[in-house]
Amino acid sequence: MLALRNFSEDDMESIMNTNVVVVGAGGLGSPALRLLTAIGFGKIRIIDRDIVELSNIQRQTVYNTQDIGEPKVEAASANLQLLNPDIEFDPLCISIQEDNAIDLLKGTDIILDGLDSFKARRVINRASLDLDIPYIFAGAVEYYANLSTFIPGKTGCFACVMGDAKDNPDNTCAQVGVTPTLLSLAAAVEVNEAILLATGQKPTLENRLMTIDSGTLTFDFFDIGKSDECPVCSKTVQSKAAEANDITATQLCSQSFNVSPAKIGKLNLNEIAQNLNQSYSIKITERSVLVNLASGEKITLMSSGSAIIKGVDTAEDAIRLYNLILSKNS
Repeated sequence: MLALRNFSEDDMESIMNTNVVVVGAGGLGSPALRLLTAIGFGKIRIIDRDIVELSNIQRQTVYNTQDIGEPKVEAASANLQLLNPDIEFDPLCISIQEDNAIDLLKGTDIILDGLDSFKARRVINRASLDLDIPYIFAGAVEYYANLSTFIPGKTGCFACVMGDAKDNPDNTCAQVGVTPTLLSLAAAVEVNEAILLATGQKPTLENRLMTIDSGTLTFDFFDIGKSDECPVCSKTVQSKAAEANDITATQLCSQSFNVSPAKIGKLNLNEIAQNLNQSYSIKITERSVLVNLASGEKITLMSSGSAIIKGVDTAEDAIRLYNLILSKNS
């Protein structure tokens, strides 16, 4: 980077002092994470709720076959640490929602989008406004991608552009696919925007929507702005994240369940493993404890308090097992 024209040592220092968060460590998040790590952003928080599957690796290039079955955030952090051991990684295996978004995103300087749903992006958008953190939006499916950079107080927001658009189950990556080359293109644009923000420059996609068609290799730009009718950013008082005390369970594409507490905790994994060792088959890593039940269920418990539970049929069963495991530690 330092050999580039108009890129100084001060710029590099600014990047090294910037904390970024990538929400979603899948098709978009993987190439973005590799670039952020190689460039040298000082601290990278990774938020994802799923585990690595064989079908992911074709486009989610931050993983290897040996990572199959591991939480994505853990595998990504370990692999990226080998690429740049000077970066601090903060992996959080949790489902981002209205009640925890503020806690998950606070303390960061830039939010990068690696998501695949409008619902989750609306949560990110509101938290971005509440926390005054720039949000680099990207969405990709099949051969098409949309990108923009939203800066609270300076540009419109995600809701200004997308209105009340809803997720279409017939137009997802699972249904129509997405080309890996498009994901790399879109992720590179996201990281370029992050570099501009980190070095105090105007993002290229400020008040602009970029579209990519990788099938014809065309790139278009549209001017956008703040909507006076926007129900989110035009409010005099922005809505705060809802408070909740409940545990939630979300079914994943892997047919597992992500169980997330309302508040992020800090569990003592060594103590938990010691308490559970006499009753269950236990495997402990730096940031997780894998609990194998005799009946076949598997619980991967993270230090944040969230868990991935495999082998159950319903969210209620997942929460029941989660509470059972934690009760053994009390």
